[in-house]
Amino acid sequence: MRADAPSLHTRRRLVALLGAALCGTFVRASAVRAAGGAAASASASHVPARGAPDLETVATFGDDFRLVGIGVTRGGRVFATAPASARRSRYSLVEVDLRSGALLPFPDADWNRYKPGKRGDRQWISVQALWVDERDRLWALDSSLPSVDHRIQPPKLVQFDLDTREMVRTYTFGQAVTPKDSINDVRIDLLHGYAFISNAGNQGGIVVTKLSNGESRLVLAGDRSSVSDPREHLMFGDRVARKPDGSVLVLQTDGVALSPQRNWVYYRPLTDHHYWRAPTDALIDETLAPAALSRRVEALGEHALTGGLLMGGDGTLYGGDLEHRTVVAFKLVERGGKAALEARTLVNESQRVSWADGFALQNDYLYFADSHLHELDNFSNGYPRQGRFTIFRVKLPPQPPGTFAG
Repeated sequence: MRADAPSLHTRRRLVALLGAALCGTFVRASAVRAAGGAAASASASHVPARGAPDLETVATFGDDFRLVGIGVTRGGRVFATAPASARRSRYSLVEVDLRSGALLPFPDADWNRYKPGKRGDRQWISVQALWVDERDRLWALDSSLPSVDHRIQPPKLVQFDLDTREMVRTYTFGQAVTPKDSINDVRIDLLHGYAFISNAGNQGGIVVTKLSNGESRLVLAGDRSSVSDPREHLMFGDRVARKPDGSVLVLQTDGVALSPQRNWVYYRPLTDHHYWRAPTDALIDETLAPAALSRRVEALGEHALTGGLLMGGDGTLYGGDLEHRTVVAFKLVERGGKAALEARTLVNESQRVSWADGFALQNDYLYFADSHLHELDNFSNGYPRQGRFTIFRVKLPPQPPGTFAG
């Protein structure tokens, strides 16, 4: 929250808390048992708030799989990641058997068996995010770790054929990504042939990777649109989110989303309330100077502090409002001749949702991962660990035909 502007976000917080108190009760859920942990909680039912979609439980996980990223195929196969941080989970990347709840290491157990000091090209170091493209291929973003030797275990983006479970290609980023950076989320643009990867560390920015040859550039690093306003913070009630050492949490470019027409990339720093977008053609233009690219960026206003972003086929932008434990939806509108966002709450289930982060959209369902990040050892805010890591989904209106599904 800005120190010099408490009114706007304080009012938002009070309104959201009041809304949660009035309608934040349990909705109908279909629980699925997950391997490595206790059974999911029993289903409950009630009449949801008027117009609110039912919140369905897809899968739950115990402490041996600290969920963050998800991917869903057209056929309903569900994949999930558990990045390494203060501790390493049982597996880094799994496919979830939705009938038994078993976690199936992907692509196999050996990839999920971390081997310090060994080459990282066929093992997972720290898988952060997933994406399923419109050809139903899985892409896994391994951010690596600052503590390992990046000469042999660099960050990587790996494409898989899901029919064969075979690796198709691996991309590393050369000098575009350093150990000071922290690549976080990925979107694949098959129309132009690029990957767009957010960088939550260092000076932020977007890694632009050309899929045909693997060449990568870090653009907009240090740009106002890529870094958090130092006057704003991630707030939990009246507490500022802090790292384990007590310092204020600062995360740069975190959420990233592609428009269905692939003509815009939407992004935002995490510990900040601002939203931005840049034209795809400007991001992939290697001749464009940094200052010229910065001038092409458009500000979309201040809204909920969200973790993760995804844009649906109808142009609705989705994200998890971390300060209010909700999921929000944004409609693109025009104000004063400029693009802007108009927000509404899609999921208001604060007793069930903790930290909505990784998103996927398939078959008119919006899936999201509840990673409970602020209740883990990533933070020093004193919040107790509550609830299980969960993949939820809600039904959306039919998406326009011919557009992509993430």
